Amino acid sequence: MKTEPHRLRARCVNQIGFLYAGVVMARRIIVIGAVLFVLVVVGLAIPFIVEARRKSHVVTSQNNLRELALFAAHHTKPDPKNDQRKLPTEIPAGTVAILDTPPEDRLSWVVGVLPGLDQRKVNSAQLLTAIDRTKPWGADANQKAARTRLVVLLCPENTPDVPPDAPAITCYVGIGGVGTNAAALPFGTPKAGAMRYDTPTSFDRITDGLGQTLLFGETRNEFGPWLRGGYSTVRGFDDAPGAMPLVGVGGQFGGYFVATANFAMCDGGVRVFTSRVEPRVLYGLATIAGKETDPVPGD
Repeated sequence: MKTEPHRLRARCVNQIGFLYAGVVMARRIIVIGAVLFVLVVVGLAIPFIVEARRKSHVVTSQNNLRELALFAAHHTKPDPKNDQRKLPTEIPAGTVAILDTPPEDRLSWVVGVLPGLDQRKVNSAQLLTAIDRTKPWGADANQKAARTRLVVLLCPENTPDVPPDAPAITCYVGIGGVGTNAAALPFGTPKAGAMRYDTPTSFDRITDGLGQTLLFGETRNEFGPWLRGGYSTVRGFDDAPGAMPLVGVGGQFGGYFVATANFAMCDGGVRVFTSRVEPRVLYGLATIAGKETDPVPGD
């Protein structure tokens, strides 16, 4: 009978142990359940986050193109007679002309639009002082400026990686017309576009209308330095047999968003075209006299 208290004590200890184990197990179940719940919520939310991020990048890229086009196509010049601002009359040249220098070695059209870019994104005045407009883009005097990264020239989606000691790139190029040498074609040539290497294009030469003529486009194909003239910053649609598709990943234009590409028009508007767009439509919009195609609001 003397061992009864010991048995009672042992029984109480065992019951307490069982209760403690039950509490621990319940807590583990709650923690596991909470973790599983969080994982499910995150799994469901990720697609929405990715899509929201993609849409944000689309809007940012379109705004970049719009900013470039609005200044390039709507820049104003002082009137020497009354020192007032004149209405815009032309699309600027695709390069800064340097005597006896081919377009690929000249400075690009970006130099001309720098003063109009958002000063919160780039110190244009400081950058311009680092550019010698009398020398080729590859000159030592221009390399510091060439390495300056300009956010307005970069598509935020799938932005190409560039080493810090290499020239900074542009994701947006001027549209020179139709053909690999389109930007060098003389006025009056059916395949000539709005942006030409050597001379500005006056608005009265754009017979299709500013809203029906392409000025800039996104491209991830053979992207190059923003300071460099030539193919790096101005190009036409390659219409040769067997050429790359016009739009989409692996195409001549686009490559940042699946099966689409953003383009800016000469009036500052932005349009989106898909890989399903008929080539004749883009060819017509790429030229300043493409009346063979019907005007379209976009694809």
